[in-house]
Amino acid sequence: MTLYKLQFAGDIFFYPSCVWTAFHAFDSQHMVTLGALVALCVLVSRAAKDPNSPRRKWLGRLMGFALLSYAGCLYVQQAIEHSMSWEYSLPLELCNLVLLACLISLFWPNRWTTEIAYFWGLGGVLQATITPEITRGFPSWEFILFFWGHGATLLVIVFLIATGAFKPRRGNIARMMIALNIYGLVVGTIDAIMGWNYGYLCRKPLTPSLLDFLGPWPWYLIWIEFIAVLSFLLLDLPWRLLVLLGTRDKP
Repeated sequence: MTLYKLQFAGDIFFYPSCVWTAFHAFDSQHMVTLGALVALCVLVSRAAKDPNSPRRKWLGRLMGFALLSYAGCLYVQQAIEHSMSWEYSLPLELCNLVLLACLISLFWPNRWTTEIAYFWGLGGVLQATITPEITRGFPSWEFILFFWGHGATLLVIVFLIATGAFKPRRGNIARMMIALNIYGLVVGTIDAIMGWNYGYLCRKPLTPSLLDFLGPWPWYLIWIEFIAVLSFLLLDLPWRLLVLLGTRDKP
């Protein structure tokens, strides 16, 4: 979610004697982490399905606290590094809005924010978790923060689905695409004026990413539009299949 451009002073603070190994996607620690997230998703889904269970209420609060704590730790990390700045510290990344939508959906449920959490969250979190934009492995603070934030977001989305807080509506894909383009227009304009790069709307990240396969700016932004539509269609497909199978009513 966050691109760290400085050394991780937090690593030195928490583990002064450790030397970190480089992170490589799909190595053993990555696969173990993904397996642990899948197991936690199953547990959260089972615990959240029972509307009469007192655990469900406390589970939602616990995950909300986990997201808030993650956001707080990001700013503490930047304060330790003396890297807090207008260019990198404003909540203008797409994942910041997803985190906010998750929090609102937990404490003040409404269909609009749960749609953003589901479509934007899953569309971005799954891709980011499979191809993390980090350089250091466990137990570096970079690794912990990355999977803390992405893992907690994923668990909240599973919780919203299991509790029935998220229910797809007609036109949800169109609404999500309109909202996504409004975000791109507003934040992209701010980036262009200020010379920033929130959302990677003005240039690609410095580290290798999936954007490298989508061509130069601005063509990769056009490809992102197609990928977003395809992702939203795939995320909407299971619900359409449930309607066809007669296990749920039409939205």
